[in-house]
Amino acid sequence: MSLHTPITEELLFSYFAGRVTPLQKQLIQKWAEEPENEEFFYACLFNWEKNNLQYQVDINKAIADFNDKLINTEPASSKPSGLAEPQFITRVTWQRWVAAAAIILIMGISGYFSRNVILLKTYATGYGQTQAINLPDGSKVILNTNSSLQVPRFGFGRNSRQVFLKGEAHFSVVHTPEHKRFVVQTDSAFKVEVLGTEFNVFARPRETKVVLLKGKVKLYYGSESRKLLTMAPGDLATLDKKTAKPQIEKVVQPENYAAWQQNRFVFENTSLEEIKNILRENYGLEVELSGPNLAAQTLSGSFKAENADEFLEGISEVLEINVNRQNNHVILFNK
Repeated sequence: MSLHTPITEELLFSYFAGRVTPLQKQLIQKWAEEPENEEFFYACLFNWEKNNLQYQVDINKAIADFNDKLINTEPASSKPSGLAEPQFITRVTWQRWVAAAAIILIMGISGYFSRNVILLKTYATGYGQTQAINLPDGSKVILNTNSSLQVPRFGFGRNSRQVFLKGEAHFSVVHTPEHKRFVVQTDSAFKVEVLGTEFNVFARPRETKVVLLKGKVKLYYGSESRKLLTMAPGDLATLDKKTAKPQIEKVVQPENYAAWQQNRFVFENTSLEEIKNILRENYGLEVELSGPNLAAQTLSGSFKAENADEFLEGISEVLEINVNRQNNHVILFNK
């Protein structure tokens, strides 16, 4: 293997897996020191680690490895003359070993989170905010309030386009000439896969659901997301938390599930208990129901609300109830 051997994704995958020769390892480490190679290196690392999760927490091993390095590192002059010592090893000093040990400990403690900070870019919205995001492939995402979306910092992989969602978002996915699949991964054992389509994903702790507006969607669920279910336009899939299986139903107006993009709320026999969840998730409000039979009341219809006060005013008028708000605490009671 010569110094001019190209560093390919396949070679880097072998390096990450520890399957390269000492000479290949030396060449790759020397190559990785060059700033212009950094983006390609981390892009390949991201693609490899998507299928090979790393960074298991083991602080004791990190400390032992560090001490072993300090004890067994030989001076450069003691190496056989026939093998050139890699430059990055001969420049190592005591201070750099201490810094390296600190990095090892930090990675061991923070684990998967630290890796995400490096490899993923996060878009996030606060209460009452939405955000439009243009992805590198031309796809568009509208991120709903109190939500976050993580995308690869160094571009999508060769075979797929994967993003990670917490909260709610509306996706308009473009089809690529390579037929590259687009995957939305949520915290649950549930992921959405498409080639090009339009759909809405709601992925909050209490519930996960997908509404398909156009195209075709594949849902993977269950242990390691191995089970498959295919959706058609107008389908609403809701993940049953007990069985970890999505339930499919047809909806007459699937666009209503994306009405939040216009600050419009649509209700169909929606209970006040459900409205409590909406107020908490969208505006960070804690709601108390005070009065007989109040929890049993339901709301049907729609109204537009730019903020929490307008939302509270809307349900007050429709349900003919009183609203008392003190900061983030709200009491709903009968007139």
